[in-house]
Amino acid sequence: MKEKTHLVRNRCLFSIVIIVIYFVCHRIPLNGIDMSAYDNLGLDLGAVLSLAVNGSNKQCYVMSLGISPYITASLVISILFAMRSKEARARTSPKAMNYWITALTFIVTLIQSVFYALNLKYVDRNVMSVLLVIFELMAGASIAQYLLMKNKKYGVGGFAPIIMVNMTETLVGTLMKSSIDVLRIPLGISFVMVVIMIFMEMHEKKIPLQRVSVHNVHADKNYLAIKYNPVGFMALMFGSAIFMIPQLIVALIHHYHKSEIVNFLYKNLNMSTVFGMRVYVVMLFLFTVLLSLLFVNPKDLSDDLLQGGDCIENIPAGKPTRRYIRKWVLFFSCLSGLIMCGCLSLCMYLQYKGIVDASVAMLPTTFMLLSGFICSIYLEIRAYRDFDSYKPFI
Repeated sequence: MKEKTHLVRNRCLFSIVIIVIYFVCHRIPLNGIDMSAYDNLGLDLGAVLSLAVNGSNKQCYVMSLGISPYITASLVISILFAMRSKEARARTSPKAMNYWITALTFIVTLIQSVFYALNLKYVDRNVMSVLLVIFELMAGASIAQYLLMKNKKYGVGGFAPIIMVNMTETLVGTLMKSSIDVLRIPLGISFVMVVIMIFMEMHEKKIPLQRVSVHNVHADKNYLAIKYNPVGFMALMFGSAIFMIPQLIVALIHHYHKSEIVNFLYKNLNMSTVFGMRVYVVMLFLFTVLLSLLFVNPKDLSDDLLQGGDCIENIPAGKPTRRYIRKWVLFFSCLSGLIMCGCLSLCMYLQYKGIVDASVAMLPTTFMLLSGFICSIYLEIRAYRDFDSYKPFI
């Protein structure tokens, strides 16, 4: 009898090595930057969203871009891919997908590097110092992407361990600098949100199926699963990037045309105003629903059932099945969107009213993101453990 593969142990050890390497490298400062200008930055909404995909909320390190360019490119290509017909997706090879993701990653990395470099504070600002910082940012993003790709292939959690390093480091620093009185309300909200999000991440709606190819004792175990949180925290991670689109449009219009409405939008469409916060929350909710319908596509699911001769119990095949699946996808996407947007709205309200200190107001959102990443890593480890539990006998 062959020995076990020890898949869980080997993958977890590999991820630990990746985390150590990233932890050592991600605090290397950029050359020529005035580091004193980036001390004592609080954990506001922008910082939380930055930590979700970047190396740090402080844009003064070599790995400040983190894995943001790669994840952004992957999301854009995945959305475009999901919008294509089922036949067109079947004709697209994984190699072609990787090619387009890599090409778009390079473009996003270059644009973000230039944008970051132009907005940094230098000890001695000149053309060469800016160009050097652009090169360092692109190199740091490439190293972070390389570690991400290796962890996806040989480790566990994909990009989650790298993100957790960033968030945990800043979170620990924030908790250490804050008193118990200041933390009481944020930690109470955080506990409630963590319980809710773990429940939604670990549970799914099981829709019973009738499969024509299964006629045994296991026939009653066939079902279509829809997770309570269909797309996880993908919308929250990229909400700030989506929010930039109307900001850029308004800024462009304001440059050529200055009316009363345009001036109002130009001044208030940002996260420092109540109007901007409301717009952001609404856009985040709509983005959550849109992503759910794209990645848990009711049409594709109903077509797959129809082609296989299977059906949902007591639901006719075809359009009725599609409407039934769409109903549940919309229900759970709206539910998860309301919970995430509700948490964000509460945090922003407490900060705006001065009830909670700005440095700790976004702790519930941070804990909510961390709980989601931990759940995804746990589920992946459990899958590898189940695989590893089967002992080969040939």
